[in-house]
Amino acid sequence: MTSVAAFFGRLHPLLVHLPIGILFLAALFELLSFFPAYKKLRAAVSTTLLWGALTASAAVATGLLLSQEGGYDDRLLYLHRNAGIATAIIAWVLLFVRKSVITFFEDKDLRKLVRIFLFIPLVGVLAITGHLGGSLTHGEDYLFILGDEPAEDTVPKVKVTSSTNLDSALMYRDIIEPILSSRCYECHSSKKQKGQLRLDRPAMIQKGGKHGSAVAGIVPDSSLIYVRLMLPLEDEDHMPPNEKPQLSSAEIALIQAWLSEGGDFEMKLGDYKNSVKIKSFVHSMVDESTEVAMVPSGEVKPASEQAIEALRALGVLVIPVSAGSNYLSVSFVNADSAKDPDLRLLLPVKDQLVWLNAGRTAISDGAIEVLSQLTNLTSLNLEYTTIGDRELGRLKSLLVLNTLSLVGTNVSDSGLLALSELKSLRKVFLYKTNVSNSGVKLLRQKAPAIIPDTGSYQLPARVTDTLVFRYE
Repeated sequence: MTSVAAFFGRLHPLLVHLPIGILFLAALFELLSFFPAYKKLRAAVSTTLLWGALTASAAVATGLLLSQEGGYDDRLLYLHRNAGIATAIIAWVLLFVRKSVITFFEDKDLRKLVRIFLFIPLVGVLAITGHLGGSLTHGEDYLFILGDEPAEDTVPKVKVTSSTNLDSALMYRDIIEPILSSRCYECHSSKKQKGQLRLDRPAMIQKGGKHGSAVAGIVPDSSLIYVRLMLPLEDEDHMPPNEKPQLSSAEIALIQAWLSEGGDFEMKLGDYKNSVKIKSFVHSMVDESTEVAMVPSGEVKPASEQAIEALRALGVLVIPVSAGSNYLSVSFVNADSAKDPDLRLLLPVKDQLVWLNAGRTAISDGAIEVLSQLTNLTSLNLEYTTIGDRELGRLKSLLVLNTLSLVGTNVSDSGLLALSELKSLRKVFLYKTNVSNSGVKLLRQKAPAIIPDTGSYQLPARVTDTLVFRYE
């Protein structure tokens, strides 16, 4: 298909609305002219009908060119094309037949009725053509999906509803297929096939479209799906189009992991080499409704100004978590000499305290006694302190704790396992601790909801990576 033909074909969405409006207007003029007050409108019917027939013909011509690009349901395209052609033909026929009515019927009232009834086939076919065109663009049932259509952010991204027993989940059926359904089916399914590509069936994914198979080998970079996802957003081949909802980093990582094992459709998640990482990505997409909010939804009375001033006198930064909120964020970033007894200054504000940064201070295991009483904490940072395993289990009283940083502490496997009792804990940072890989694996078995982050990230090399050497 030449670029000139493609250009004129893409004028179809612009032109197609003109005959719809003009032909309906011609029918309205004919109907109103039946009444004495509007009889002068009869003179405008022929001209309006002429313009309607001309624009209908232009819409048909551009539609035929656009259909050559492919990517549409063949059955709907066939019906829409034929209905459009019929609309244009009926409009031209009506233009000439309407004039002959004047000489064929002598009775004026009968002529009026005949002219009105002549528009019924045109209006009917025009309505059918418009509906079929909408079905091509939005899907066959778009007209009947109104308030019951689920919102974009409520569409399930994965079929699994719990972080437990992920090993037995099928990677494609339970993880990948829902992602493709929510992000790709609008353009690549039985309803529509952009680039002649369908992604709603395994056989169709393997078959691919006009650019070949959507999955290829075990190198994600060579698979069409992954290549299109990683293109710059402004690239016209980027998938999904930049005006559509984009995949999250977790969704892209899951597709990459699936492709790295050859895009298998029957393989269980537990059989993947990097199943631990895959589970962490899956967890970030499930049980969202049960996760603890980082700021409680209920109200709390303001903290004592005297208690806040006592903390500030030590150099502690005390600020509200947001404008107008009585919940507090406390940071010892400017009070790094603070010791265990200094943390007792937090007890008078324990009801308001939700975020605490006590990292890089001189506190030790003795501080756990106070920390365990701060029961509204959702985020706790203890990085680069001498906290160890001995008292860590007492943090189980923090029922809404969501994030915990133990980076650079003396925590080992035994202390880590004690954290499995924190039912609301979702992320724990363990870089530069004494925790072993076996300890992390055991934690994931006992508490799959917790994502342990051990740092030391190494990005995998990609086929498209390049090296640039510069001489200084």
